[in-house]
Amino acid sequence: MRARSLSEVLSSSSSDLWKEWELRGVVFLSLALQIALICLGSCRKYSPHAWIQGVTWFTYLLADSVAIYGLGMISNTIREIKAGKLSSNPHTELSTIWAPFLLLHLGGPDTISAYAIEDNELWLRHSLTLVNQAGLTVYVLVMAGTHPTLSSLAILILLSGFYKYGERVWVLRAASDEYFKDSLPQSRPHWKDSDKIKAECNLKEGEGYNVVPHHVIDLDNEEAIMIDVAVAQFPSKKLSSGKDLEDQEYKRTVGTLLSASRLVNTSQRLFADHLFSIEERNNRLLMLIGKHCAGDFKVIEIELGLIYDMFYSKAKAVYTSWGFICRLAMLFSICVALVLFSSTDKQPYSKPDLFLTLLLLGAAIFVELYALAHVLFSDQVACWLIEKKHSAVLCFINRFRPLLKRCRWSNSMRQYNLMSLKNNYSCGWRFLKLLHVYEMVVKFLYQGHADVTDDIKKLILSTIKEKEARDVQEAKDVQGLSFPEIGRGSRALSTHELLGKFDWSIELDFDMSILVWHIATELCYYLNDGTDCSRELERNNQSPVKKKCLMGLHLSRYMIYLQYMCPSMLPARMGGIRFRDIYKQPSEDFPLPKTRGRKRRERKPNIPEDRKALLDQMKELSNRSVSEEDQVKYVLCKGCQLALELEGEGVSRWRRWSVISEVWVEMLIHAAPKCKARDHARHMRGGGELITHVWLLMAHYGLTDHFRKPHPKATAEIIVNPW
Repeated sequence: MRARSLSEVLSSSSSDLWKEWELRGVVFLSLALQIALICLGSCRKYSPHAWIQGVTWFTYLLADSVAIYGLGMISNTIREIKAGKLSSNPHTELSTIWAPFLLLHLGGPDTISAYAIEDNELWLRHSLTLVNQAGLTVYVLVMAGTHPTLSSLAILILLSGFYKYGERVWVLRAASDEYFKDSLPQSRPHWKDSDKIKAECNLKEGEGYNVVPHHVIDLDNEEAIMIDVAVAQFPSKKLSSGKDLEDQEYKRTVGTLLSASRLVNTSQRLFADHLFSIEERNNRLLMLIGKHCAGDFKVIEIELGLIYDMFYSKAKAVYTSWGFICRLAMLFSICVALVLFSSTDKQPYSKPDLFLTLLLLGAAIFVELYALAHVLFSDQVACWLIEKKHSAVLCFINRFRPLLKRCRWSNSMRQYNLMSLKNNYSCGWRFLKLLHVYEMVVKFLYQGHADVTDDIKKLILSTIKEKEARDVQEAKDVQGLSFPEIGRGSRALSTHELLGKFDWSIELDFDMSILVWHIATELCYYLNDGTDCSRELERNNQSPVKKKCLMGLHLSRYMIYLQYMCPSMLPARMGGIRFRDIYKQPSEDFPLPKTRGRKRRERKPNIPEDRKALLDQMKELSNRSVSEEDQVKYVLCKGCQLALELEGEGVSRWRRWSVISEVWVEMLIHAAPKCKARDHARHMRGGGELITHVWLLMAHYGLTDHFRKPHPKATAEIIVNPW
């Protein structure tokens, strides 16, 4: 009997000890997850690294579950005390005020409200969770009956937590598909103005006035004038020093910010699939900075950053007067709670509980200060300061976080090279095949990254402008507007007088055409230019041919990445070639060196024996008679045929890589408007995609299906002569 009693005592003691430290661990873990989300929520906007996305996803899913689990533990303890199963002690008394902190954690940081765009559709579920967890927190505080000072502290935190979680629910609801579309105004109906003026004209004419109508251009220049004024504030001057150059660049960035802030109001409607009038298109073009190629892309970069905040953060609630005031109020209430806790008698409580409570209060203050700093150093506040002409405040902020050095997207494109893959037969890979995750691992393992250089931006912009000019000319030749489909390389081949020779390669199905050109690009690269595709090559080889080579190579690998990692961003494929069918074949037929993105050096097959062996294999494959039904073999043979023709006589290295890079740009431009706006928004959370920037730039130039409204010929203006 004595042994059994001792065992029961030890068991009860260890159980109570475990419950104490379990609750402390859960609360501390919830706090750690919130701190991690604050940092990851802001950096994933401009970081393309997969590990950041994975950690953010894991942290986002775990944060709510841990906070809810902690609230459940506290409420169960209170029930057991009320039922007489447990006795009240200083630990349970102090742990009750942790419940409002967990509700505050459920509100989440300002930098991330949704991990994926689909999370915005779960706002109703979060609203039910808010009611449930807020009610549970109130139950804990009411039933616990803690010290009056601690109760006052808990009420202050409870109000802050309830507001913050309610704000999160409202932001999710506002970013959901249905409510986002309904919140945006439709295009301004210009025809109503015309009808109104016409009716007034008839009325005046009936009253006996001599009415003289004439036609004027109906163009709302209010926003465009504001942009012109903003740019005119910074006149160009002769640059005599590095400081003058930096000052001029800063002023250009200020003008770019203002342009983006004016454009984002209408760009939101693109993501809601609204239609636009041609007048709106013209106004958007006036606001773009078109003198320099980087200017247009810089405007797009800032725009997409602002739109990202609307879908994935609490920007819609934060960047308002009410939101800023509420954050100041929350910061003040938490500081008051800290003062109240400091004045409480701490002798009955254990040191771990006191430390954790102080840590929760200090972390809550840190989170609110971080939120205020994040608001202060944001592009939204910078735009507001520019419009209100608070230049002194803007210069002060620019010293701490320069406008020129802010990261707004990754400025990179992910790379995927089918020619570098090797079939692995090791035990580990065979185990992955048994788990049916081999294909997924291969996709992520062989990814790389390449910078989106100014040369690529310049080539994309010149192609878009040429397309826009051609559409304008065609619109003048026929009545109404026509929007012909953007070519998939025909313009580039025509320019270099190679259309008749290579037209077959761009007339294939789009996914097959991408594969054929990708295989040809890789083979041409390895035959002549394949020294290395690392940063060292880009830094040390600045010749025009080498730049063209890298442009074509990186765009080729980016399009393959889109085809097999983001297929929804390319035109719908009917019976497309699956990754599992294509990734083995090229590497088995060609002795090309194995690479993993940009981490491994690539061996150039410039030794005569290697080059001759590769050419012999290419000739053998290109001469094979393969049915088009065997798609994998077919694209492989056609890729070899295209590479041999590009390597043929009469095609210089400069001409070859000019054709390749321009064809890839046209394919990118062809694919960009075919992707739904929601899919573009979905892929913004991983550092952004180049194809999204191209799509928005094309929309500004009126080259998407959003511009279908007929152009009103003119608006009548009435001049009434009293004689």
